[in-house]
Formats: sequence, C-alpha cells, structure tokens
Amino acid sequence: MDNFFELKNHDVGTHEVSVEILNSHNESVFKESYKLRPDESVSMTKPFNLKNSFESKEYIFKIILDNGIAEEKTSIYLNRWSTATMDIYWDNETPIMIREVMV
Repeated sequence: MDNFFELKNHDVGTHEVSVEILNSHNESVFKESYKLRPDESVSMTKPFNLKNSFESKEYIFKIILDNGIAEEKTSIYLNRWSTATMDIYWDNETPIMIREVMV
C-alpha cells in the first residue's frame, strides 16, 4: 500500500480532525488538521524510508477530534505492506478508531 495513513469521517456531521504522527524517537514527523464532511476521507503517501524498508517501524498516531472533545493515541508498527486507518464514528463508545491494515 502506498498510503501512510487513511482518515475517514463515517459520521453524518462535519468534524475537525487533527492528526499528529511521531516516530520511535518521539519526534513529530507529520502534523495537520482537516475539516472532514460526512463520508469524506483524506490520505497521505508513505515516506520514502518506509516505502522502501523491509523492516517495520514504530509510529505513534495522535488524533484529536473537534478541538479536544475526543482524543486517541496509539502506537502502530508499519512496514511497506501496511497502512494506518483512522475512522471517525461519532455515535460509537469510542468515536476514533485507529488500526493497522495489511495488504
């Protein structure tokens, strides 16, 4: 998979979502905010060093929904064959779901 991450709003309302990704040294490698309408999604291409590596690399994904109403932080190991998916389901007990998907 060429995507570093995919973020999708499955809710009926618009949400502001902040995404920060840290590497294993706790250094920020990506930080961006998005305003996602219902069923809208965004993605980012994998960095070169991950796309061409045979080893898994640890990343910490920190997602903040609507300026702090909900927040989720998790560590995921990614490699050239996997991507992180982040799904917004406002009506769920856990409105932000972050997981790794393998090809």
